[in-house]
Amino acid sequence: MGMKKDSTFYLIKGYPGLEHTAKFIKPLIPASDTYVEVFAGMGRTVEIEKHKKVILNDLSPFAIQTLKDKFPAAEITEKDYSDVIKEHYQNPNTFLFIDPPWRKNIYKNNEKPVFTHDSPIKYYDKILFYLSDAKCKWILCIDKDEHEIGKRVSKSGWLNKVIEHPTMKLYGRPIGVRLASNMWSRNEFKIL
Repeated sequence: MGMKKDSTFYLIKGYPGLEHTAKFIKPLIPASDTYVEVFAGMGRTVEIEKHKKVILNDLSPFAIQTLKDKFPAAEITEKDYSDVIKEHYQNPNTFLFIDPPWRKNIYKNNEKPVFTHDSPIKYYDKILFYLSDAKCKWILCIDKDEHEIGKRVSKSGWLNKVIEHPTMKLYGRPIGVRLASNMWSRNEFKIL
């Protein structure tokens, strides 16, 4: 596997994801007929009772088992993310929550999650291509600075919102996530 980068290995232990910002994101997710989490991980943003049907997808055996244990009423799938998006993005009664890998080394240095491309850019380019024609509602996540994807989300034309944890810091800065969505109007959120 090569040499581990101490900065990401020691600061991001366990399973990466929205552990510290999920509680701020959940209120932004609307109730839906079908909620699909494309990269479900630990299912930190899932609110089972909010949706008629919940589909949680991941490729990590660790995540799949965790999701089955935590959400026995949900449908758990183990498919490539692009297949999941293609299956659901044209359905106006579906909500897609999409939180792809943000930083390559976080996945490279942790054994539990799965990273299938050689860079996060490939995930975001493919996802943004599908979302440009989506009929469903969706939220797409990335680190607030878009560190490894060249500002693709903030330049996508979709309204963005940055959520920062009020007290927790990583690398000396507040933990934060940038969200883009096709649900928001300019009156709801300041464009960041």
